[in-house]
Amino acid sequence: MVKMEIISKESIKPSSKTPDRLRTFRLSMLDQFTPPSSYVPLILYYSYDESTSNVKQAKTSSLLKRSLSDALSLYYPLAGRMTSESAVDYNDQGVDFLEARVDASLSEILRRPQVKVLTQFVPSTSEGSGGFLLGIQSNYFNCGGIAIVISISHRTADACTLSMFVKAWAATARGNTNTVTPSFVTSSLFPPKKRFGQPMSFESPKHWADTRRFCFSSSKIAALRAEVGATVVQPTRVEVVTATIWKRAMAQKGRDQCRRSVACHAVNIRGRMDPPLPECTFGNLVWGADVSGYRELDLGELVSKMREAVGKIDGEFLKELQGENGYDVAVRHSNKAVEWFLDKEVDCFLFTSWCRFPFYESDFSWG
Repeated sequence: MVKMEIISKESIKPSSKTPDRLRTFRLSMLDQFTPPSSYVPLILYYSYDESTSNVKQAKTSSLLKRSLSDALSLYYPLAGRMTSESAVDYNDQGVDFLEARVDASLSEILRRPQVKVLTQFVPSTSEGSGGFLLGIQSNYFNCGGIAIVISISHRTADACTLSMFVKAWAATARGNTNTVTPSFVTSSLFPPKKRFGQPMSFESPKHWADTRRFCFSSSKIAALRAEVGATVVQPTRVEVVTATIWKRAMAQKGRDQCRRSVACHAVNIRGRMDPPLPECTFGNLVWGADVSGYRELDLGELVSKMREAVGKIDGEFLKELQGENGYDVAVRHSNKAVEWFLDKEVDCFLFTSWCRFPFYESDFSWG
């Protein structure tokens, strides 16, 4: 393990007071289907180059805190606390901002990333941490490099919302006054349920804790796309990589040739709504595309089946999800997923993609 020390902890509050009419933020029905204890971590790495860096490491602390305070004025729900299954109470509580000194160089960490090391950089999301919806930890390395870690409650936000928040925070740090204001319409489109059960409240298998990293070169992805091109028109990177991992997983030693396998891929529904929603729409606007497959299917067939499943999540289906029976549709979908996970005769795989989210554009003024 890498030696590190927490050198400061502070609560950052929004720079402007939130109006009383916004004190209670309603979650949406889609938010409610996300486990409350689920957090999404993001680590942004910045190497230090004396010839190009505009901001010294010693000055980043005040810059990050000041700009975070301004960004929280826009994304005010993230500074609140969960009070019920359908609401966030907002009293300008603020978010935890930790700083840590890491006794290593950034290049050492990135040369061969290890999960046990990376988790040291992430702020705690335990019950004892106060149940915050957002936590920040800025890690400073011996070489002058920085790793900024954002841990966000999945109950209130998906990856798209996380990317929009980081984009707004970085823009504020650069002094950009044209930051896009988030849209808070999700709860009106998908009203929450006051008495909401937890259809997915089952214990996760312990083997989920195993984490591995696979790197696909651009040439390998191009080869996969060429292989699939005879079956599917213009297969995407996400389609071929997902199908490849799924097919290899099905082909593990001891797998029955006809054993059923289910893949569920998270789909951002903002652009699929009618009319489409802007990317800055706050909340969980994600639906799972479920696909059944077997080991004997070739890569092109798996891609085709995945594309078909994703295509069914269209404007017509989403209107049904917003309608009177929308909750029943969501519950059936959730219960079916639970049945698959608990069925020992079915192999289940969950996929998500962060491609096209602007994380790589996160410039806090030092590039």
